[in-house]
Amino acid sequence: MFFNFRLILLGCVALLAGIYLQLFGFNLPVRSAERPPDIEDFYWPKQKALTGFEMVGIDGQPFGIENLDSRWNFVFFGYTHCPDICPITMNTLRQVRDSLKADGGVDMDSVNFLFVSVDGKRDTPEHLNRYIRHYGDHFMAATGNKDQVDSLTGQIGVPYSIDEHEPGDMDYLVAHSGSVFLITPGNTLASIYRPPQSAADMASRFMRILEFYGKQS
Repeated sequence: MFFNFRLILLGCVALLAGIYLQLFGFNLPVRSAERPPDIEDFYWPKQKALTGFEMVGIDGQPFGIENLDSRWNFVFFGYTHCPDICPITMNTLRQVRDSLKADGGVDMDSVNFLFVSVDGKRDTPEHLNRYIRHYGDHFMAATGNKDQVDSLTGQIGVPYSIDEHEPGDMDYLVAHSGSVFLITPGNTLASIYRPPQSAADMASRFMRILEFYGKQS
């Protein structure tokens, strides 16, 4: 009986070994030991994937997800008549770009800075173009009607609210998020920079994220 038990046990071991070799050959299964870095508001491995959206660029041409492809994108949502949050945040983003460029460790052609106006009624492409140029020729901008803007804000979960005003009244405020969203070259949401922001912290966190992604490739 003991002999039969040994035969059964050896048969089971042989069967399991055959299944293993069929699945993996003679290679051990690879398991990534890389842990996500301790970076504030960095999403890994679960990152929300963005799908297509339709807005209008400062050149009057359609602006969609193809304009973000294959680049890192710092995206901020606001409006040009904003009295405080927008100019502060845009100046911070300009400093982030200057810092990354001065560091020399980043290919700046692979990094976009995008301002999305949620106030398409006042922020026409022409007006938006004049506004964005104040921060440098390297910034992009897009806008559109509510449905077009919501085709992106709805995916990321960006809140905004336009104050009630009379038809034709062009003097109103817009409540909006002060966060900056980092989108990967693969069009996934990698991180959020929540206010208050500092250019040094944003640049440092971005460099750490780049370093982590480099280890994954």
